[in-house]
Amino acid sequence: MSGTTHQFPQFSPFACFGDSVTLDVDGFQITARLEQDTDAHIDGDDAHNEDQSVTGCTDEQFVDLITARAAWFADEWRYCGIVLSVSRAGITLDDHAASLWSVEMNYPKSSNEYLVICADEMIDQALTAGRDALERLATAELFERFPL
Repeated sequence: MSGTTHQFPQFSPFACFGDSVTLDVDGFQITARLEQDTDAHIDGDDAHNEDQSVTGCTDEQFVDLITARAAWFADEWRYCGIVLSVSRAGITLDDHAASLWSVEMNYPKSSNEYLVICADEMIDQALTAGRDALERLATAELFERFPL
């Protein structure tokens, strides 16, 4: 995790696109939402390759990977993007302050705990984006009040 000690609450054990969790940090509200990753496909992921020599895993791991591959084709899990937005006092400062894509959502034998681990690692990036947005707004207001 990043330098922060803050953590998002867990996503549901069965998550859906559009689900979100929110965290308050230093007067900012950071929301992590799940979006569909339309660019990710299981065939683009060597970890789920049908050729065990490509994955480099044990026989037992390979059975799990092939089972997960079948579950993906049965629409039981998907790749998602985790997108963080940041707001203050109800005003959205950055709707896309940080993101990570091609993350497994509803992966077999998973409770989706990895989703919040990924979101937690982007908290500092979202806070920086929020502070930068506030600074730009303050500077813009100052120039409007006192033009050169």
